[in-house]
Amino acid sequence: MATLKFIIDLFGSTILVPVVVFILALFLKVELRKAARAAINMAVGLTAFNAIVSVLLGNLGPVVTEMVEHAGVNLPALDIGWSAAAIIVYSNRMGMLFIPFGLLLNFALFLLKWTDSFQPTDIWNYYHFTFWGIIVELATGSTWLGVAAAIMGMLWSLLFADWLAPSLQTYYGYNGVTLTAYGDNVMTPWAILCKWVLNKLGLLDRIKLDPETLKEKFGFFGDPLMIGLVVGGAVTIVAKYHALGSAETWALVLKTAAITAAVMIIYPSISGLFVRGLTPISQTLNERIRRGEIKRKDFYIGIDPAVFFGEQATLATGLVLIPIFLLCAIFLPGNKVLPLADIAALPFFAAPAIAVMRGNVFGAAITLGIWLIFGLYANSDIAAIFTQAAAAVGAVPADVGSLYVTSIVVGKNPIGWLVYKAFSAPGAIRWVTIALMVGVYLVTYFLFQRNRKAWQMAAGAPEEYFQEQSAGADTL
Repeated sequence: MATLKFIIDLFGSTILVPVVVFILALFLKVELRKAARAAINMAVGLTAFNAIVSVLLGNLGPVVTEMVEHAGVNLPALDIGWSAAAIIVYSNRMGMLFIPFGLLLNFALFLLKWTDSFQPTDIWNYYHFTFWGIIVELATGSTWLGVAAAIMGMLWSLLFADWLAPSLQTYYGYNGVTLTAYGDNVMTPWAILCKWVLNKLGLLDRIKLDPETLKEKFGFFGDPLMIGLVVGGAVTIVAKYHALGSAETWALVLKTAAITAAVMIIYPSISGLFVRGLTPISQTLNERIRRGEIKRKDFYIGIDPAVFFGEQATLATGLVLIPIFLLCAIFLPGNKVLPLADIAALPFFAAPAIAVMRGNVFGAAITLGIWLIFGLYANSDIAAIFTQAAAAVGAVPADVGSLYVTSIVVGKNPIGWLVYKAFSAPGAIRWVTIALMVGVYLVTYFLFQRNRKAWQMAAGAPEEYFQEQSAGADTL
């Protein structure tokens, strides 16, 4: 375990994920030259991702922090970011134990056709469901319960990945991929419910704010470049409203606007480079299926949510929610969390809502906005044990006084929170709640498998996708 932790700490996802992809490609009999090129493409893509996200968050983060400071709020639980949750996982004995076990488990589930989602290509995001296992272990003192909770989270993550895959592929234009990050794909059923309600109210037809409509109605001002400029500038103006008479303020407004616009323009190219790293694997699997070596119809390769981050509707949805989310945190009764480190990363969360809503920014913003309100209360609930877990691995000082820490990214997950509550319930109640959780999962899973096409269409997949799949299957 110490060796695995050392490797993860030393190389990080930029190197580790391409290496996993390279080994996987060779295992699937991709020729050496193509496997190496795939790994290099992915490494370059991840490096570019990290660079552009660092630039964006490095400029937007202080702006958002200032927005919070000038709101004059006094909330005891500070959002210190997803990196703290990752540190907890990759520095924890149970976390290090579960990662190799989780890799083997996904291999087994994939080979047994329990899932069509191949998660080892997104190994970094194992921290999402592993985190909930760690705090279960901390709450109960049982490593086995912690591992079981992490497995439960992984199973839900794979189910949502299968459910959402066709919608993601057809909206974003990336064949054979899915979103396996548990903290994001868990939004799928909620987005479907919101879409149904908004359709019943006739709001999605009345308020069409997808990129094409914006371009059509607003011309130049609907262009991704202008959307980035307007949204980035507007967020900065809200943060600096107290100093709008200063030349430095307007320089910052222009700088942030330009950086946001650059992300809107550059990100699609970076995403394409990243996805090209997965193409040889996808092609080889298709060829082996065609030759009858592998007996399966569908397979989806898990990728990081960063691939979807820079799509114009996705980025716009996340950015417009920043000031709204802050206001909710300030005024919601019972909330203890001050959004801080993770708030600038809101666009990372938007992909499932955008895919289900087919690019409608209005519908996605409603979906994600309500989702984040729940996230505030869930994070308020876990703040004490999150702080305990973070202090145990040195992510925060052992004595933080009356302050708590948490992370919006991991805490906004209602299934993760319910798993934690079920597996850490007191006494005999625990086994009842665990049985209920397992039962709900199994019923949901088998209903999905029985009505797979209908469920995937409800998530936004068009009929054309299934026609293409059937045509492809007929040629096998």
